[in-house]
Amino acid sequence: MRRALELYLTVLYKRVDTTLEELLGEAGAERLGLSDLLRRGGPHTVATRLTVLAERAGKLVPEWRWRQVLSARDAFVEEMRETIGDGVLLHPSAPKVAPPHGGTVGRLWWIHPMIGFNLAGLPVTQVPLGLNEDGMPLGVQVAGGLGRDHVPIAVARELERVFGGWVAPGG
Repeated sequence: MRRALELYLTVLYKRVDTTLEELLGEAGAERLGLSDLLRRGGPHTVATRLTVLAERAGKLVPEWRWRQVLSARDAFVEEMRETIGDGVLLHPSAPKVAPPHGGTVGRLWWIHPMIGFNLAGLPVTQVPLGLNEDGMPLGVQVAGGLGRDHVPIAVARELERVFGGWVAPGG
């Protein structure tokens, strides 16, 4: 899973027909200069500015490196699918409890626990497991084998039954 972030971002960059920057231009937004992308404020969110910066940086990566990463992606997908097989894999939902709203912008490690399964095209069910000592929600992801969506759902239902299911945060 440590390799998933670079692989995921590469796939997003190399497999899209239209970049975010192109979409913004089609919607009438002016092209952002480098200073616009790096300063605070302005009409675009931090996430939007970071995405545009990443898209521009991606154009500087040589094609041989893209091919290397895409090949590594294929190996990663195969490894994930073989590891889970017909069973399930329990995996943390996030690196720590929920941050304040907007607290994950620019912190790509926050999406890390989720992207490996997405990259491999595997079914995943998020299961609430109660609250921590500060009243924040805790949970786990249940990933299943390719085409076996019913398996993580069945495991999630049992975990929900055993742990009591969803509880309102702070309560």
